[in-house]
Amino acid sequence: MPECEASQLAEGETAERDAALVRGLRERAPDACAELYDRFAPRIHRFAASRLNADVQLAEDIVVQTLVDAVRDIGRFDGRKSSLSAWLYGIARRRLQAEARRQSRLKSVPAAAQVPLEEVREQADGQDLASHLAARIDAQRKVAALATMLSDSEMEVLVLHSIDELSLKEVGRVVGRSERAVHSLLCRARQKARERLAEDER
Repeated sequence: MPECEASQLAEGETAERDAALVRGLRERAPDACAELYDRFAPRIHRFAASRLNADVQLAEDIVVQTLVDAVRDIGRFDGRKSSLSAWLYGIARRRLQAEARRQSRLKSVPAAAQVPLEEVREQADGQDLASHLAARIDAQRKVAALATMLSDSEMEVLVLHSIDELSLKEVGRVVGRSERAVHSLLCRARQKARERLAEDER
């Protein structure tokens, strides 16, 4: 099967799955909220953490707030205008903007490399715990360092497209920019990321 046909088939299956989930949420089906969480919470958490200097707890709060908003406002979702994924990221983005305003008022900065110990224990799986923790903290510091090099917009489109795998069109809907503008931001962000990685390897 040609790659383009396979991609279109996958998109069609995702759209059907999204439509079924939206129906379930609107009908208050018991399993709908669990499916919403299972499918989207990890992705939204990753997106939020990238914007919050890896503040894990605050990112978890953003996830909860986003999904609660989504369930409450599911009647407003219009699949003709946006994919479910892009709609949810839009909600998360507004929550992040509200949090940024709150932090600005409080003049506070979130923790730069927060790693819950219980999460590290679960993921270590028999490995040396100290080495695993050091690796996690090092990775988070690199992300935090990269965030200082990129503009908010560059970091946002890089995470949405390269990590969360939204299309340029979907990213544009989330951030309110054209596909061309998103592509330009993405190119700049990738170039800066490559330069940063090259510096770290020296």
